[in-house]
Amino acid sequence: MFNFRKFSPLLFALGIALVACEKEIEPLTPPTEEIVPPTDGDEGDDVVPSVDKIRAFVVNEGQFGYGTASLTALFDSGKTQHDIFRKLNNRPMGDVAQSITKIDDRFYVPLNNSRKLEVFDSKTFQSIETMSIKADGVGLDVIPMYVQHLGGDSIAVTDQKMSSRLMIMDINHGKKRDVLRRTIALKGRSFQMQLVENKLFVGGDELVVFDLKNLTAEGKRPIKKANGKTIQLVDFTKLIMDSQDRLWVLGLSDIYCIDPSTEKVIHTINVSHLAINDWVSCIDISPDKNTIYFNSSRKVYTIDTKNPTAPTEPIINPTTENNAWTVYLMTISKENTIFFIEVRYGSISKGRVYEYDPSNGKEISMFKAGIFPHFIYFE
Repeated sequence: MFNFRKFSPLLFALGIALVACEKEIEPLTPPTEEIVPPTDGDEGDDVVPSVDKIRAFVVNEGQFGYGTASLTALFDSGKTQHDIFRKLNNRPMGDVAQSITKIDDRFYVPLNNSRKLEVFDSKTFQSIETMSIKADGVGLDVIPMYVQHLGGDSIAVTDQKMSSRLMIMDINHGKKRDVLRRTIALKGRSFQMQLVENKLFVGGDELVVFDLKNLTAEGKRPIKKANGKTIQLVDFTKLIMDSQDRLWVLGLSDIYCIDPSTEKVIHTINVSHLAINDWVSCIDISPDKNTIYFNSSRKVYTIDTKNPTAPTEPIINPTTENNAWTVYLMTISKENTIFFIEVRYGSISKGRVYEYDPSNGKEISMFKAGIFPHFIYFE
């Protein structure tokens, strides 16, 4: 059973809400007293004041094959609470969580080795539904990765299989309708997406675009370089929009700026001299959408979107006391700070999350997440 003395007042109140069996659960006012912190050290949860608000969620993959995927909540105070889904629902979330997407008042988490999406309330964290990915009652051989809301009751889900499928799913299916509407064959693996007005851009081994009105294999169009070749993106990387409504993506040796209306590359910035890694390099953008951030391991570089040129020197280059730790994510917060996730391959140690100030390159904070953290969602 859930041990209320090991959890923050905020989530304590949410836990009480689970006792009620009402369909609509109203957020409760947290108690004013702090809960006694854990004494056995198993969870590592902090004592969180009742007025504290959640700043971000860290999605932890967990140990492959063991069903230990989890969510870590980071509060404004810098305190953390771990494994919140399991504690509030009295069951594990699943095997290998990859990302988290908020649609209206619900969160959607793809569990790629469980071949399902977990859906839960964004305020109470109460489980609403498990969306198993099946066709005609049979589970599909897919690795669900990222979710993109297409509007209404439709979502797109990408797939990490080498011959991947873009899955169009129904989030308001009811008991008499199938969750999976259809799949669209893609070339290679597929990762993050970006919705631009009436178009869906899908990143992965081949960057492609669809019209929302024609989400079919016939409607798929590859985005091409000036030489006519298709564009392969770094694994897991974002597709980001700047203040001029242009799309930016990180390729294996170049950063591309694309006009979504014409689907043409308008800037190509070669960054091969910066040792881009197709597994750990990432791209993101400042809150004002005028500065591109990308990393080569722990080195972070910037590009001015209004005058894009290849950088030569990093804005930060943090050192580490142990090279066994590897960068697994670089992302930008809503406060324009840089977050790094570091993990130890071959280990089930908890990952470490660092926050840096881009103006001076100094570390602001560090906290531990779960096993193999790989995605951060900022509230």
